[in-house]
Amino acid sequence: MLAGLVFLLALVLGTVQLGSDAVFARAGERVSLPAHLHPHLGVSIYRAVARIAQAPYVDGMLARAALDRGDLVQAQRYAQQLPSSGNRDDLLGFVAQARGDDRAALQYFVRAGDIEAIDSAVDRLQYRDPAYAYRLESGLKQRLQQSGTHPDAVAEAYWQLGRLAWMQSQRNLAMQNYEQAIALSPLSEKFLLSGGFSAYEMHEYPLAQRYFQRVLGVNPASPDAYAGAGMVAFRMGDRARAQYYAQRARAIDPHSHPLLSLESMLRP
Repeated sequence: MLAGLVFLLALVLGTVQLGSDAVFARAGERVSLPAHLHPHLGVSIYRAVARIAQAPYVDGMLARAALDRGDLVQAQRYAQQLPSSGNRDDLLGFVAQARGDDRAALQYFVRAGDIEAIDSAVDRLQYRDPAYAYRLESGLKQRLQQSGTHPDAVAEAYWQLGRLAWMQSQRNLAMQNYEQAIALSPLSEKFLLSGGFSAYEMHEYPLAQRYFQRVLGVNPASPDAYAGAGMVAFRMGDRARAQYYAQRARAIDPHSHPLLSLESMLRP
């Protein structure tokens, strides 16, 4: 009897795998078996499985298959049968997006914690509607915190918030977000540089210098950190030190943008 159960389980799993391969046939390499399967075969297999036992995985696959063929009514129906989850929200977001309802889609993507979808939207909106882009990123950050996502992902969201706040001339808010990002990911060169150059622009030179020195502690070959440290030294009246940092930056990358700024400051 055990052997029979094992055989039945293997048969079921093999059938489900065949259905998955068929559903995603268009994504397969031309020489692979999935590329030669018709998506309708996968849909038929999953519908048969659904009649036997309702399962979130099956509904999710059927929703994706319906989306792929442009059947938004069926895609939404299957997605709504899923239990509340990030996968359900993501699917409903793709349905709303396909219908041209971008606002609704983005709200679903925020609830799903879909970093890729929100980052793409923020890139599109950051100049046209930076306030809305900030709200989206803030919603994503909160969702990531609630879901217990890895701190690096939350830190990246804080960094994005800092960048968006700076674009809206909300400098104190930008620094608060950068500081949160650094607290969560203290060895990130990108976060530390953002904090350093922002502090520099706010004339908080000792703070900026601390950030640049921290970058050099993480990456002693950072031309931007040397240039930033030189810019701070120049503003604090230490021209000789500024020239030294410029030389260090130039030896690493003569095309560093902060270095170009520093060199313009050092010209007689």
